[in-house]
Amino acid sequence: MSRDMFRGHLITAVIILVLLVPIGVAEGQSPARFTLAVTGQTLTAGFNNNVTITVTYSYYSKSAYSQQKTYDVDLAVSISPPLQMFGGNRWHYDSIASQQSVTVSFQVYAPTAAIGNSYEGSVTLTYRQLGEISYTEETHTIGFSVHGWINLVLYGIQITTAAAVPGGNATVSGNLLNSGNIAAYNANVTVESEALAPGKPASLYLGEVDPNIARPFSLMVYFRKNLTEGTYAVVVKVSAMDNERPSFPYNVQQVSQIVIKKPTVQPPAQIRQTGGVIGMILEILRYLFGLFFGSQTLPIPLEWSVVFSENVGTYRLES
Repeated sequence: MSRDMFRGHLITAVIILVLLVPIGVAEGQSPARFTLAVTGQTLTAGFNNNVTITVTYSYYSKSAYSQQKTYDVDLAVSISPPLQMFGGNRWHYDSIASQQSVTVSFQVYAPTAAIGNSYEGSVTLTYRQLGEISYTEETHTIGFSVHGWINLVLYGIQITTAAAVPGGNATVSGNLLNSGNIAAYNANVTVESEALAPGKPASLYLGEVDPNIARPFSLMVYFRKNLTEGTYAVVVKVSAMDNERPSFPYNVQQVSQIVIKKPTVQPPAQIRQTGGVIGMILEILRYLFGLFFGSQTLPIPLEWSVVFSENVGTYRLES
């Protein structure tokens, strides 16, 4: 066999061997050529949560060859149950240049049974470098945590008082509802107003508020003695917390109003007949009672007349 013929057979054999080798995927590329940034990893149970993943081709080489760009990139996202992913989970890009980023968005639903747990997902990238016949695959793990939610609703606020006067009091009542899916803790009701007397209690501790069960409340408030007449705002505030996330308190408030009026004091009425010293004393007592207590009613009917009885030599009251 001549040398040229041998060389030709050798070249043919090499070509056949190359064609017989399958185009495979090289897994676990190290170091990874892509970096990830994920937003929306904290999921709220009972809702579709928006998740965004930004993938950056961060590999850089001083070589003048194809290391500055990767080709035929396939991006796949997987989420572990019971989390459910909505929308597509695979994206394809013809090429991604060095330091270039691509962003994918989708929604993840978390059931209430997942509250308090953590779950993993993954982002898998399959790509090829220019001039290479094999593909490289790298996988990045992403984590998710599931939390419940609290939604405080304050309604039915009422301010009840017989007479809103300076130095008087009133009852503030209402209802608190937690329309979320986990219990709220350390719930506290506070009433604030410039009309309230300083140093007097104006708050009520409710404690735990379970989901979808209305909690009625009622508390007494006291007004300042030196109030001027007018309309005053009364703010009812409720605060509560989630035991899993104590640094994020929940607050809700509602504004109502109270009209403050000074008591009306009528001058002493003229008695029907002279009652002497006793009659004068009774009228003075009647006037003082109305001045300090805002009422014209005494245990003794002051409209009775004082009559002198000649038979026994004493005074008596007659209607």
